[in-house]
Amino acid sequence: MPSSASSARRAPLMLWPGVSIALIALLVALCSLSYLVYRDWRDEQQDNLIQEVLWLEQSLRMHLEGHQEWADTLARDIAAGKVDSERFSRQAAFYLRENPELVSFERVGPDHRVEWDSHGVRRDGRQLNSAEFDALWRAGRLLRPSYGAPYQGPAGKYRFDLAVPIVRDGRLLGGVRISYQLDALLYHQVPWWIASKNYISIVDLDGKTLAQKFDAAEQAGPLSHQTGFDPPGYGLYLRAVGYRSGLGLTLPVLTGVIVLLLLTLLYAVWRIRRHMRERAQAEQKLAQEVSLRQAIEDSMKSGLVAIGLEGEIVRVNRAFCDMLGFAPDELVGSYPPHPFWPASQHGALAAAMDAVRDNRQPEQGFELTLRRKHGGTLVVRLFATPLVGEDGGQHGWIASLFDITERQRQRTALDAAHRRFLTVLNGLAAGVCVVDEGSGQLLYANPGFAEMWLVGDADAPCCVLLPGLMAGGRDEEYAQEFIVAHDSRYLLIRRRRIEWVSGESAWLAIVSDVTADRHREEREQAQQERFQNTARLIAMGEMASTLAHELNQPLTAINTYAAGVGRRLPEDLELPPGVREAIHAIADQARRAAQIVSSIRAFVKKHEPQLERVEPARVVQRALGLAEPLAAKNGVSLQLAADRRPCQVDMDPVLIEQVLLNLMKNAIEALVEAGTPRPGVELHTCVENGRWKVEVVDNGPGLAAGMQDNLFTPFYSTKPEGMGIGLNICRSIVEFHRGEFGAVSSLEGGCVFWFSLPQAGV
Repeated sequence: MPSSASSARRAPLMLWPGVSIALIALLVALCSLSYLVYRDWRDEQQDNLIQEVLWLEQSLRMHLEGHQEWADTLARDIAAGKVDSERFSRQAAFYLRENPELVSFERVGPDHRVEWDSHGVRRDGRQLNSAEFDALWRAGRLLRPSYGAPYQGPAGKYRFDLAVPIVRDGRLLGGVRISYQLDALLYHQVPWWIASKNYISIVDLDGKTLAQKFDAAEQAGPLSHQTGFDPPGYGLYLRAVGYRSGLGLTLPVLTGVIVLLLLTLLYAVWRIRRHMRERAQAEQKLAQEVSLRQAIEDSMKSGLVAIGLEGEIVRVNRAFCDMLGFAPDELVGSYPPHPFWPASQHGALAAAMDAVRDNRQPEQGFELTLRRKHGGTLVVRLFATPLVGEDGGQHGWIASLFDITERQRQRTALDAAHRRFLTVLNGLAAGVCVVDEGSGQLLYANPGFAEMWLVGDADAPCCVLLPGLMAGGRDEEYAQEFIVAHDSRYLLIRRRRIEWVSGESAWLAIVSDVTADRHREEREQAQQERFQNTARLIAMGEMASTLAHELNQPLTAINTYAAGVGRRLPEDLELPPGVREAIHAIADQARRAAQIVSSIRAFVKKHEPQLERVEPARVVQRALGLAEPLAAKNGVSLQLAADRRPCQVDMDPVLIEQVLLNLMKNAIEALVEAGTPRPGVELHTCVENGRWKVEVVDNGPGLAAGMQDNLFTPFYSTKPEGMGIGLNICRSIVEFHRGEFGAVSSLEGGCVFWFSLPQAGV
C-alpha cells in the first residue's frame, strides 16, 4: 500500500519531462516546416515577378512597334503626296487623343523646322534643339525608323522620340517625329494588376530613375528584377520591385501562438487539480443555497411553477399546490394538457403556452381559468419570464400566478353597471358632454357629442371651448345659443352648471344638430333668389325680342338707302377716295346687323335652328377681322393658329361668329384691365374625334379662385359695367348647335375659353 501510494505520487513527476520533450520536438518540427514553406513561397514570388516583368516588356515593345508601323505608313503616304497638312493634323490629333502617353506628333523638315503638327501648318518657325532632333538625325542617316536617346522635356520629365524619315526618290524630305513621355507611358500601359503588386520604374545605366509608377501606401520588398527596355534602348532598363508581403510576420506570429498554447496547456493541467478542490467546496455551498431558496418559495403567497422547453412542469412551490389542491408529485413531470387544465379551456391554455414560447406575452399577463382538484375553477393572472442558466442558454420559463377570482367578480359587476349607464347615454341622438368650468377641459363626452363636435375620441382628455359657457354670472343656470362648427354644421347648445364627481364646478352641455333646419331655410331663400333671376331673364328675353322687332325696320331702311345711293351715283362721277367703298360697307354692315337681330330673335323664340353647312374657317376669318381693330386699338397681339384640314359643320354662321367675337372681345378687355405686359390673344382651331374645336387663349392673370364656378351664372360679372349674360348666351348658342362650352386656367398662365361643334354627318 505505501509503495503503491509513493508510485502514484511519483508518476506525475516522471510525466512532466516526457511532456516537455514532446512539446519541444513539436515546436522544432513546426519551425522547420515554417521555414521550408517560407522559402518555397519566396521562390514562387520571384518567378512570378520575372514573368510579369517579361510580359510587361513584351507588351510595351509591341505597343511601340505598332506606333512605328503606323508612322512608317504615314511617312510613305506623305512622300507619295497622299497626305496634306489638314489630313495630317486630323490623324495626329486622333492619335494623340487615343494614346495619352504621346506628347507631340509633328512633321519636321530637313532644316530642323517644324512644318506640321496636330493643329495644321505651323507658321511660328519653331526649330528643334539638338536633343529633340537626335532621333530625326539617326533616321535620316539610316533611312529607317529610329529612336532617340532619352532627354528632359520642358517640365523636367524624361522623354524619348521615334523618328520616321520621309524619302522621295532617294531624297530626304524630313521626317515624322513622335515624342513619348516615359512616366505617362508607364501610367497608361502598365496594367493595374501589375502596378498593385510591384514598384515599376525605368532606369538608365547609372541606376538613375527616369520614370516610375508605384503605390505610395506600399513599401518595397526584397524581391526585384530588371530587363532591357529596347526599344528605345540606349541603356534603358525596365525594373520591377515587389511590394512587401504580409507573410513575413505570419510565421513568427504562428510560432508564438503555438508556444503560447503549450504554456496554456501546462497551466490548464495545474488548474484542473485546483478546480477539483474548489468544486467540492462549491457543491457544499450550493446545497445550502438550495435550502434557502426552497424556504423562500414556500413562504410566498403567489403560485410559482417552473416549465421546461417542452411544456413539462419541472418544479412548483407550496402556494401553487395549495391554490389547486394537487400534491407536488402529481404535477412535476406532467406534460400538456396538465391535470389542472379544464376540458373547455384546453385551446386557450395551449395558445397561452405558445405565446410564452414565442415571447408574445402581453404587458398585463394572461388571464386564465384553472381547475381545482376537488372541483370548481379559479381565475388567475399569469406572468412568465424565461429561465436562463449560467451558460446563457434558455432552459424553460418561470411562471407566477395570482388568484383574481374575487377581483374579477367585482369588476364584472362594475362593468355591467357602467355598460347600462353608457347604453343610455350612447343611445341619445343629442350630444352630451361635461366641461370643466375653469379650464374648459373635456371631462366626459358621449359618441354623439364626439361626432358632432369632431373631437374624434370621446374619451380623449382634450380642451373643448364651447361658445357661451363662460357667459353669465354664478347665479345663471341655463343659456342657449347657435354656433357654427368647422364643417358649416349648425348646433344648438343647452347647458347647466353641475358639481362633478371630483367636487369641482362644471358645465353639463347638451348639443343638438339643427343643420337640417338651417339648410331648409337656406334652400327656401335660394329658391326665392332663383325665382327673381328667372323673372329677370324672362323680362330680358321679351326686351330682346322687342328690340329685334323694332330694329329690323331701321336696319332695312339703312340698307335700302345705302343701296339706292350706290345705284344713283353715276359711274363716271368723280368722288373723294373711299366714298363708294364706305357706301357699300354701310349696306353690308346693315345687312349683317339685320341677320344678327334675326338670328337672336329666332334663338330667343326657341324655334328650330336655321342651320347651313359651311366651312368654319370662313366664319373664323370674319370674326377675326371684326376683332382686329379692337385689338390694335388696345395694343393686344391677335394671332390665329388654324387647322388646315377640310371640315364641314352645320351651324348658324352669324351666331357662331358672334360667339367668337364675344370671346375675343372679353379676352382683350381682360388683358387691358389687368395691365398685362405684352398682352396677346391666340385663336386655335383643330379637328379631332369628329368635332371642330375652337380655343381662345390669352396670357392674362387667369381665373381667380371661385370665379370658374360662377362664370355661367346669370347676372354674374367681374366687369364694373357688365350685365353678366354674355357668357351665358354664348354657352346657350353653342348648346343650341349641339356643342360643348367651357373655360379653364392655362398651365402657363392666362385663361382658355373653348367650345366644340360636331362635324357635318358625324
